[in-house]
Amino acid sequence: MDKTILVVKRFQFSTKTPTYYIEKSAETLEEAMKYKIALESLNNDKDYTFVLFNELGQSEYVEK
Repeated sequence: MDKTILVVKRFQFSTKTPTYYIEKSAETLEEAMKYKIALESLNNDKDYTFVLFNELGQSEYVEK
């Protein structure tokens, strides 16, 4: 079974409810991580973060 991994941009300003936007979908964890790392290196806004989610909406990938 193929897995889909989503690279999601999470925006939260101050104490407001966060909003989410799917930046990219990937078929492998390696591909998703490469894209996430590239986005993080270009990001200079502390209100944006990037997270990975599987197709069930669970963030099962933790950076170590």
